[in-house]
Amino acid sequence: MHLEPPRERTLSKFDRRKAEILNAAAAVINRLGLKDATLAVVAAEIGLNLKSLRYYFKRKDDLAGAAFLHSIAVHQQLVEDVLPIDSFEERIAAFVEGYFSLQAEIRSGRRPETVHFGDLRALADPQRQAVGKAYVEFFRTTCRLFRPGDAPWTADQRAANAHFLISQLLWSVVWIGGYMPSDFSRVAGHLGNILLNGIAEKPADLLASHRDMPTPFEDSERLTQESFLRAATELINDIGYRGAAVDRISESLHVTKGAFYHYNDTRDGLVVACFERTFDIIRQAQDIAMAGEMDGLSHVAAATVSLVSRQMDPSGILLRTSALTAVGLDLREEMARRLSLSTLRFADMLNDGLIDRSVRVCDMRIAAEMVTATINSAQELQRWVPAATRENAADLFVRPLLYGFRSSAGEEADRL
Repeated sequence: MHLEPPRERTLSKFDRRKAEILNAAAAVINRLGLKDATLAVVAAEIGLNLKSLRYYFKRKDDLAGAAFLHSIAVHQQLVEDVLPIDSFEERIAAFVEGYFSLQAEIRSGRRPETVHFGDLRALADPQRQAVGKAYVEFFRTTCRLFRPGDAPWTADQRAANAHFLISQLLWSVVWIGGYMPSDFSRVAGHLGNILLNGIAEKPADLLASHRDMPTPFEDSERLTQESFLRAATELINDIGYRGAAVDRISESLHVTKGAFYHYNDTRDGLVVACFERTFDIIRQAQDIAMAGEMDGLSHVAAATVSLVSRQMDPSGILLRTSALTAVGLDLREEMARRLSLSTLRFADMLNDGLIDRSVRVCDMRIAAEMVTATINSAQELQRWVPAATRENAADLFVRPLLYGFRSSAGEEADRL
Protein backbone atom coordinates (compact mmCIF):
# COMPACT_ATOMS: atom_id res chain seq x y z
CA MET A 1 0.00 0.00 0.00
CA HIS A 2 1.37 3.40 -1.03
CA LEU A 3 1.24 6.24 1.49
CA GLU A 4 1.49 9.84 0.29
CA PRO A 5 4.36 11.86 1.81
CA PRO A 6 3.52 13.44 5.16
CA ARG A 7 4.26 16.94 3.83
CA GLU A 8 1.76 16.58 0.99
CA ARG A 9 -0.91 15.15 3.34
CA THR A 10 -0.41 18.03 5.81
CA LEU A 11 -0.71 20.65 3.05
CA SER A 12 -3.87 19.02 1.73
CA LYS A 13 -5.45 19.16 5.19
CA PHE A 14 -4.29 22.75 5.60
CA ASP A 15 -5.85 23.77 2.29
CA ARG A 16 -9.13 22.05 3.11
CA ARG A 17 -9.40 23.82 6.46
CA LYS A 18 -8.43 27.14 4.87
CA ALA A 19 -11.18 26.73 2.27
CA GLU A 20 -13.67 25.93 5.03
CA ILE A 21 -12.71 29.13 6.85
CA LEU A 22 -13.02 31.21 3.67
CA ASN A 23 -16.46 29.76 2.98
CA ALA A 24 -17.58 30.53 6.52
CA ALA A 25 -16.19 34.07 6.26
CA ALA A 26 -18.17 34.68 3.07
CA ALA A 27 -21.41 33.60 4.75
CA VAL A 28 -20.74 35.72 7.84
CA ILE A 29 -19.77 38.85 5.85
CA ASN A 30 -22.89 38.53 3.71
CA ARG A 31 -25.09 38.12 6.77
CA LEU A 32 -23.57 40.65 9.17
CA GLY A 33 -21.45 42.95 7.04
CA LEU A 34 -17.71 43.41 7.24
CA LYS A 35 -17.91 45.57 10.36
CA ASP A 36 -19.40 42.77 12.49
CA ALA A 37 -17.72 39.79 10.81
CA THR A 38 -15.05 39.27 13.45
CA LEU A 39 -12.64 36.36 13.56
CA ALA A 40 -14.43 35.06 16.65
CA VAL A 41 -17.79 34.99 14.83
CA VAL A 42 -16.26 33.18 11.84
CA ALA A 43 -14.55 30.67 14.12
CA ALA A 44 -17.83 29.97 15.91
CA GLU A 45 -19.54 29.47 12.54
CA ILE A 46 -17.51 26.30 11.93
CA GLY A 47 -16.87 25.22 15.52
CA LEU A 48 -13.23 26.27 15.49
CA ASN A 49 -11.50 28.00 18.37
CA LEU A 50 -10.09 31.46 17.73
CA LYS A 51 -6.49 30.41 18.29
CA SER A 52 -6.76 27.73 15.62
CA LEU A 53 -8.32 30.16 13.15
CA ARG A 54 -5.48 32.66 13.70
CA TYR A 55 -3.08 29.96 12.55
CA TYR A 56 -4.59 30.45 9.07
CA PHE A 57 -5.50 34.16 9.22
CA LYS A 58 -3.93 36.37 11.86
CA ARG A 59 -6.20 39.39 11.31
CA LYS A 60 -9.77 39.94 10.23
CA ASP A 61 -8.67 42.00 7.25
CA ASP A 62 -6.42 39.16 6.07
CA LEU A 63 -9.39 36.79 6.08
CA ALA A 64 -11.80 39.28 4.54
CA GLY A 65 -9.30 40.16 1.81
CA ALA A 66 -8.80 36.50 0.93
CA ALA A 67 -12.58 35.95 0.84
CA PHE A 68 -13.08 38.90 -1.51
CA LEU A 69 -10.25 37.73 -3.77
CA HIS A 70 -11.85 34.29 -3.99
CA SER A 71 -15.24 35.78 -4.86
CA ILE A 72 -13.72 38.00 -7.56
CA ALA A 73 -11.91 34.98 -9.03
CA VAL A 74 -15.20 33.06 -9.25
CA HIS A 75 -16.88 35.95 -11.10
CA GLN A 76 -13.84 36.41 -13.33
CA GLN A 77 -14.10 32.79 -14.38
CA LEU A 78 -17.77 33.24 -15.30
CA VAL A 79 -16.77 35.94 -17.79
CA GLU A 80 -13.79 34.04 -19.19
CA ASP A 81 -15.98 30.98 -19.78
CA VAL A 82 -18.19 32.86 -22.26
CA LEU A 83 -15.58 35.02 -24.03
CA PRO A 84 -15.00 32.42 -26.80
CA ILE A 85 -18.67 32.69 -27.90
CA ASP A 86 -18.84 34.59 -31.22
CA SER A 87 -22.43 35.84 -31.08
CA PHE A 88 -22.86 38.92 -28.87
CA GLU A 89 -26.42 38.00 -27.86
CA GLU A 90 -25.41 34.43 -27.01
CA ARG A 91 -22.34 35.68 -25.13
CA ILE A 92 -24.36 37.99 -22.86
CA ALA A 93 -27.12 35.41 -22.39
CA ALA A 94 -24.59 32.74 -21.43
CA PHE A 95 -22.88 35.03 -18.92
CA VAL A 96 -26.20 35.94 -17.27
CA GLU A 97 -27.27 32.30 -17.25
CA GLY A 98 -23.95 31.29 -15.71
CA TYR A 99 -24.26 33.90 -13.00
CA PHE A 100 -27.76 32.83 -11.95
CA SER A 101 -26.79 29.16 -12.19
CA LEU A 102 -24.05 29.92 -9.66
CA GLN A 103 -26.58 31.67 -7.41
CA ALA A 104 -28.95 28.70 -7.68
CA GLU A 105 -26.20 26.30 -6.61
CA ILE A 106 -25.36 28.55 -3.65
CA ARG A 107 -29.00 28.84 -2.59
CA SER A 108 -29.48 25.07 -2.91
CA GLY A 109 -26.43 24.39 -0.73
CA ARG A 110 -24.52 22.65 -3.51
CA ARG A 111 -21.85 25.34 -3.49
CA PRO A 112 -20.52 27.65 -0.75
CA GLU A 113 -21.36 31.35 -0.73
CA THR A 114 -19.19 33.97 -2.36
CA VAL A 115 -18.80 37.39 -0.75
CA HIS A 116 -21.11 40.12 -1.99
CA PHE A 117 -19.07 43.06 -3.20
CA GLY A 118 -20.93 45.80 -1.31
CA ASP A 119 -18.40 46.06 1.52
CA LEU A 120 -15.32 45.84 -0.69
CA ARG A 121 -14.19 49.43 -0.06
CA ALA A 122 -14.50 49.01 3.68
CA LEU A 123 -11.30 46.94 3.64
CA ALA A 124 -8.17 48.54 5.02
CA ASP A 125 -4.86 48.69 3.17
CA PRO A 126 -2.97 46.71 2.02
CA GLN A 127 -5.86 44.26 1.49
CA ARG A 128 -7.97 46.96 -0.11
CA GLN A 129 -5.31 47.63 -2.74
CA ALA A 130 -4.91 43.95 -3.60
CA VAL A 131 -8.66 43.35 -3.80
CA GLY A 132 -9.18 46.56 -5.75
CA LYS A 133 -6.57 45.52 -8.30
CA ALA A 134 -8.30 42.14 -8.76
CA TYR A 135 -11.69 43.80 -9.17
CA VAL A 136 -10.30 46.18 -11.82
CA GLU A 137 -9.03 43.15 -13.73
CA PHE A 138 -12.50 41.56 -13.46
CA PHE A 139 -14.03 44.78 -14.81
CA ARG A 140 -11.59 44.91 -17.72
CA THR A 141 -12.37 41.30 -18.57
CA THR A 142 -16.10 42.11 -18.52
CA CYS A 143 -15.44 44.97 -20.96
CA ARG A 144 -14.20 42.33 -23.39
CA LEU A 145 -17.76 41.00 -23.64
CA PHE A 146 -18.51 44.17 -25.64
CA ARG A 147 -16.32 43.82 -28.70
CA PRO A 148 -15.85 46.78 -31.06
CA GLY A 149 -17.28 44.70 -33.90
CA ASP A 150 -20.52 43.91 -32.05
CA ALA A 151 -21.95 47.46 -32.27
CA PRO A 152 -20.71 51.02 -32.93
CA TRP A 153 -19.84 51.67 -29.30
CA THR A 154 -17.20 54.14 -28.20
CA ALA A 155 -14.66 53.06 -25.58
CA ASP A 156 -16.66 55.00 -22.96
CA GLN A 157 -19.88 53.22 -23.94
CA ARG A 158 -18.22 49.83 -23.71
CA ALA A 159 -16.99 50.65 -20.19
CA ALA A 160 -20.40 52.02 -19.20
CA ASN A 161 -22.07 48.86 -20.58
CA ALA A 162 -19.71 46.67 -18.54
CA HIS A 163 -20.46 48.64 -15.37
CA PHE A 164 -24.19 48.45 -16.13
CA LEU A 165 -24.05 44.68 -16.66
CA ILE A 166 -22.01 43.99 -13.53
CA SER A 167 -24.21 46.28 -11.44
CA GLN A 168 -27.43 44.59 -12.58
CA LEU A 169 -26.14 41.14 -11.73
CA LEU A 170 -24.65 42.10 -8.38
CA TRP A 171 -27.84 43.95 -7.43
CA SER A 172 -29.80 40.73 -7.92
CA VAL A 173 -28.60 39.44 -4.54
CA VAL A 174 -30.96 42.06 -3.04
CA TRP A 175 -34.08 40.65 -4.69
CA ILE A 176 -33.34 37.10 -5.86
CA GLY A 177 -34.42 35.76 -2.45
CA GLY A 178 -38.02 36.22 -3.63
CA TYR A 179 -37.58 33.40 -6.15
CA MET A 180 -37.11 29.65 -5.85
CA PRO A 181 -33.71 28.38 -7.05
CA SER A 182 -35.50 26.26 -9.65
CA ASP A 183 -36.77 29.51 -11.19
CA PHE A 184 -33.37 31.20 -11.44
CA SER A 185 -32.87 30.09 -15.05
CA ARG A 186 -36.18 31.74 -15.98
CA VAL A 187 -35.10 34.88 -14.12
CA ALA A 188 -31.84 34.88 -16.10
CA GLY A 189 -33.80 34.72 -19.33
CA HIS A 190 -36.03 37.66 -18.41
CA LEU A 191 -33.15 39.82 -17.17
CA GLY A 192 -31.03 38.94 -20.18
CA ASN A 193 -33.91 39.87 -22.47
CA ILE A 194 -34.08 43.37 -20.95
CA LEU A 195 -30.30 43.77 -21.12
CA LEU A 196 -30.35 43.06 -24.84
CA ASN A 197 -33.62 44.77 -25.81
CA GLY A 198 -34.41 47.28 -23.07
CA ILE A 199 -37.81 48.18 -21.63
CA ALA A 200 -38.96 50.81 -24.15
CA GLU A 201 -41.61 50.11 -26.76
CA LYS A 202 -41.18 53.57 -28.29
CA PRO A 203 -38.78 56.53 -28.00
CA ALA A 204 -38.81 58.68 -24.87
CA ASP A 205 -38.05 62.39 -25.17
CA LEU A 206 -35.74 62.47 -22.18
CA LEU A 207 -34.40 65.96 -22.75
CA ALA A 208 -37.87 67.47 -22.63
CA SER A 209 -39.04 65.41 -19.67
CA HIS A 210 -35.88 66.02 -17.64
CA ARG A 211 -35.45 69.70 -18.44
CA ASP A 212 -38.35 70.83 -16.27
CA MET A 213 -37.40 68.76 -13.22
CA PRO A 214 -35.98 71.06 -10.51
CA THR A 215 -32.99 69.95 -8.50
CA PRO A 216 -33.59 69.30 -4.77
CA PHE A 217 -29.98 70.22 -3.97
CA GLU A 218 -29.04 73.70 -2.91
CA ASP A 219 -25.43 74.80 -2.93
CA SER A 220 -24.41 76.89 0.04
CA GLU A 221 -21.19 77.77 1.78
CA ARG A 222 -23.02 77.83 5.09
CA LEU A 223 -22.54 74.77 7.32
CA THR A 224 -25.81 72.88 7.72
CA GLN A 225 -27.02 69.38 8.48
CA GLU A 226 -27.19 68.87 4.71
CA SER A 227 -23.43 69.55 4.59
CA PHE A 228 -22.77 66.60 6.91
CA LEU A 229 -25.22 64.38 5.03
CA ARG A 230 -23.47 65.04 1.73
CA ALA A 231 -19.98 64.59 3.18
CA ALA A 232 -20.89 61.36 4.99
CA THR A 233 -22.67 59.97 1.93
CA GLU A 234 -19.66 60.62 -0.30
CA LEU A 235 -17.18 59.11 2.17
CA ILE A 236 -19.27 56.02 2.93
CA ASN A 237 -19.76 55.36 -0.78
CA ASP A 238 -16.06 55.81 -1.45
CA ILE A 239 -14.35 54.06 1.46
CA GLY A 240 -17.11 52.29 3.39
CA TYR A 241 -18.62 52.89 6.80
CA ARG A 242 -15.48 52.00 8.71
CA GLY A 243 -13.39 54.53 6.82
CA ALA A 244 -15.96 57.31 7.18
CA ALA A 245 -15.00 58.14 10.76
CA VAL A 246 -16.15 61.28 12.56
CA ASP A 247 -12.66 62.77 12.22
CA ARG A 248 -12.62 62.20 8.47
CA ILE A 249 -16.14 63.57 7.93
CA SER A 250 -15.28 66.68 9.94
CA GLU A 251 -11.97 67.10 8.14
CA SER A 252 -13.68 66.96 4.74
CA LEU A 253 -15.82 69.93 5.80
CA HIS A 254 -12.93 71.74 7.51
CA VAL A 255 -14.74 71.77 10.84
CA THR A 256 -14.06 70.37 14.31
CA LYS A 257 -15.47 67.22 15.88
CA GLY A 258 -17.40 69.55 18.14
CA ALA A 259 -19.19 70.96 15.11
CA PHE A 260 -20.01 67.40 14.01
CA TYR A 261 -21.67 66.58 17.33
CA HIS A 262 -23.49 69.90 17.31
CA TYR A 263 -25.45 68.68 14.28
CA ASN A 264 -25.34 64.90 14.89
CA ASP A 265 -25.80 62.76 18.00
CA THR A 266 -23.90 59.73 16.69
CA ARG A 267 -22.27 58.51 13.50
CA ASP A 268 -24.81 55.68 13.23
CA GLY A 269 -27.59 58.25 13.47
CA LEU A 270 -25.97 60.17 10.63
CA VAL A 271 -25.96 57.03 8.44
CA VAL A 272 -29.70 56.60 9.02
CA ALA A 273 -30.20 60.28 8.17
CA CYS A 274 -28.22 59.73 4.94
CA PHE A 275 -30.59 56.92 3.99
CA GLU A 276 -33.58 59.11 4.79
CA ARG A 277 -32.16 61.85 2.57
CA THR A 278 -31.62 59.37 -0.27
CA PHE A 279 -35.15 57.99 -0.02
CA ASP A 280 -36.60 61.50 0.08
CA ILE A 281 -34.67 62.50 -3.05
CA ILE A 282 -35.83 59.40 -4.94
CA ARG A 283 -39.44 59.97 -3.88
CA GLN A 284 -39.29 63.63 -4.92
CA ALA A 285 -37.90 62.71 -8.36
CA GLN A 286 -40.69 60.15 -8.76
CA ASP A 287 -43.34 62.69 -7.67
CA ILE A 288 -42.13 65.33 -10.12
CA ALA A 289 -41.90 62.84 -12.99
CA MET A 290 -45.36 61.38 -12.35
CA ALA A 291 -46.89 64.87 -12.18
CA GLY A 292 -45.96 65.45 -15.82
CA GLU A 293 -48.36 64.76 -18.67
CA MET A 294 -46.31 61.89 -20.08
CA ASP A 295 -46.66 58.20 -20.75
CA GLY A 296 -45.47 55.56 -18.30
CA LEU A 297 -42.10 55.06 -20.00
CA SER A 298 -41.38 58.81 -19.89
CA HIS A 299 -42.24 58.88 -16.17
CA VAL A 300 -39.66 56.17 -15.50
CA ALA A 301 -37.12 57.74 -17.84
CA ALA A 302 -37.48 61.25 -16.41
CA ALA A 303 -37.01 60.11 -12.80
CA THR A 304 -34.12 57.80 -13.70
CA VAL A 305 -32.27 60.36 -15.82
CA SER A 306 -32.74 62.98 -13.10
CA LEU A 307 -31.31 60.75 -10.37
CA VAL A 308 -28.49 59.33 -12.50
CA SER A 309 -27.30 62.65 -13.93
CA ARG A 310 -27.40 64.44 -10.58
CA GLN A 311 -25.02 61.89 -9.12
CA MET A 312 -22.33 63.19 -11.46
CA ASP A 313 -22.18 66.16 -9.05
CA PRO A 314 -21.04 65.63 -5.42
CA SER A 315 -24.01 67.66 -4.19
CA GLY A 316 -26.41 65.20 -5.74
CA ILE A 317 -24.82 61.96 -4.62
CA LEU A 318 -27.07 59.26 -3.15
CA LEU A 319 -26.07 56.71 -0.52
CA ARG A 320 -25.21 53.29 -1.95
CA THR A 321 -27.26 50.46 -0.49
CA SER A 322 -24.02 48.71 0.49
CA ALA A 323 -24.15 50.99 3.54
CA LEU A 324 -27.07 48.92 4.84
CA THR A 325 -24.55 46.62 6.50
CA ALA A 326 -23.40 49.56 8.64
CA VAL A 327 -26.65 49.72 10.62
CA GLY A 328 -28.19 47.22 13.03
CA LEU A 329 -30.38 44.39 11.81
CA ASP A 330 -33.65 46.08 12.83
CA LEU A 331 -32.75 49.33 11.10
CA ARG A 332 -31.39 47.39 8.15
CA GLU A 333 -34.74 45.70 7.66
CA GLU A 334 -36.58 49.03 7.89
CA MET A 335 -34.24 50.71 5.41
CA ALA A 336 -34.56 47.73 3.05
CA ARG A 337 -38.36 48.02 3.32
CA ARG A 338 -38.18 51.71 2.39
CA LEU A 339 -36.00 50.89 -0.59
CA SER A 340 -38.45 48.20 -1.67
CA LEU A 341 -41.29 50.75 -1.64
CA SER A 342 -39.43 53.03 -4.05
CA THR A 343 -38.79 50.06 -6.35
CA LEU A 344 -42.47 49.09 -6.25
CA ARG A 345 -43.31 52.64 -7.27
CA PHE A 346 -41.13 52.25 -10.34
CA ALA A 347 -43.02 49.01 -11.02
CA ASP A 348 -46.28 50.98 -10.93
CA MET A 349 -44.90 53.44 -13.51
CA LEU A 350 -43.80 50.55 -15.70
CA ASN A 351 -47.24 48.96 -15.45
CA ASP A 352 -48.77 52.27 -16.56
CA GLY A 353 -46.39 52.16 -19.52
CA LEU A 354 -47.39 48.59 -20.31
CA ILE A 355 -51.03 49.70 -20.39
CA ASP A 356 -50.39 52.74 -22.59
CA ARG A 357 -48.00 50.67 -24.74
CA SER A 358 -44.94 52.84 -24.16
CA VAL A 359 -43.22 49.99 -22.26
CA ARG A 360 -42.32 46.77 -24.01
CA VAL A 361 -43.81 43.50 -22.79
CA CYS A 362 -41.22 42.17 -20.33
CA ASP A 363 -41.00 41.10 -16.70
CA MET A 364 -42.14 44.22 -14.77
CA ARG A 365 -40.90 42.87 -11.44
CA ILE A 366 -37.37 42.41 -12.74
CA ALA A 367 -37.50 45.62 -14.80
CA ALA A 368 -38.33 47.68 -11.69
CA GLU A 369 -35.35 46.18 -9.85
CA MET A 370 -33.16 47.05 -12.82
CA VAL A 371 -34.32 50.68 -12.64
CA THR A 372 -33.33 50.82 -8.97
CA ALA A 373 -30.00 49.12 -9.73
CA THR A 374 -29.28 51.70 -12.43
CA ILE A 375 -29.84 54.57 -10.00
CA ASN A 376 -27.93 52.90 -7.16
CA SER A 377 -24.87 52.11 -9.27
CA ALA A 378 -24.73 55.44 -11.13
CA GLN A 379 -22.68 56.89 -8.27
CA GLU A 380 -19.73 54.77 -9.46
CA LEU A 381 -20.09 55.57 -13.15
CA GLN A 382 -17.34 58.21 -13.13
CA ARG A 383 -14.97 55.73 -11.48
CA TRP A 384 -15.16 53.48 -14.56
CA VAL A 385 -15.93 56.18 -17.14
CA PRO A 386 -14.04 59.32 -16.08
CA ALA A 387 -15.58 61.24 -18.98
CA ALA A 388 -19.11 60.76 -17.59
CA THR A 389 -20.88 64.06 -16.85
CA ARG A 390 -24.34 65.36 -16.04
CA GLU A 391 -24.76 66.00 -19.75
CA ASN A 392 -23.89 62.53 -21.08
CA ALA A 393 -24.86 60.28 -18.13
CA ALA A 394 -28.26 59.52 -19.65
CA ASP A 395 -26.73 58.41 -22.93
CA LEU A 396 -24.09 56.31 -21.22
CA PHE A 397 -26.10 54.70 -18.46
CA VAL A 398 -29.87 55.09 -18.94
CA ARG A 399 -29.91 54.28 -22.64
CA PRO A 400 -29.00 50.58 -22.08
CA LEU A 401 -31.91 50.26 -19.64
CA LEU A 402 -34.40 51.77 -22.09
CA TYR A 403 -33.20 50.35 -25.41
CA GLY A 404 -30.76 47.55 -24.62
CA PHE A 405 -27.07 47.11 -25.30
CA ARG A 406 -27.51 46.92 -29.06
CA SER A 407 -28.70 50.53 -29.35
CA SER A 408 -25.95 52.91 -30.43
CA ALA A 409 -25.41 56.52 -29.41
CA GLY A 410 -26.08 57.66 -32.96
CA GLU A 411 -29.46 55.94 -33.10
CA GLU A 412 -30.65 57.24 -29.75
CA ALA A 413 -29.01 60.68 -29.60
CA ASP A 414 -32.20 62.52 -30.53
CA ARG A 415 -34.18 60.66 -27.88
CA LEU A 416 -31.72 61.52 -25.11
